Amino acid sequence: MTYEALQEMGLEQRTAETQEVMGLMMRAERDLATARLLQDKDEEWSFAAAYQAMARSGRALLLSEGYRPKGSRSRDTHKTVVTASGVILGEKYKSLINKFDRMRRKYQNFMVEAGSMVSRYEAGQAIRDSEEFCSLVTARLREKYSQMSLLNDVPQLVSR
Repeated sequence: MTYEALQEMGLEQRTAETQEVMGLMMRAERDLATARLLQDKDEEWSFAAAYQAMARSGRALLLSEGYRPKGSRSRDTHKTVVTASGVILGEKYKSLINKFDRMRRKYQNFMVEAGSMVSRYEAGQAIRDSEEFCSLVTARLREKYSQMSLLNDVPQLVSR
């Protein structure tokens, strides 16, 4: 995909600091931990935290590739992150990206509408999908950033 196509998608080129990328991944790990804690107490917030982990990981992936969604505060940036993540990861991960997009829509409905329901099974599946996506992004980042080490599965910078 060309830069022009990514630009039309709502992305702009931006060189990311390694710390920014790693910070997003560390926060994504905390979001996942929160999702697991809430799973038996509040399915909707467990689902929301699992989605946030995916969204932060997707944003880290985009930054690591030199892109950032335009208007980083708008609602459409979530869709842009999902779509661009699919482009970057490729056809092999289409099913996972489709799950990410369904989670995005359900998350946005949950945040706006009071009647949104998430079952315990759905929250558990969201956590599993988020774990898979975050692991995929972490592995990709490991290849890209040699100074990243995984200590207790949390990305951290290693000083040299």
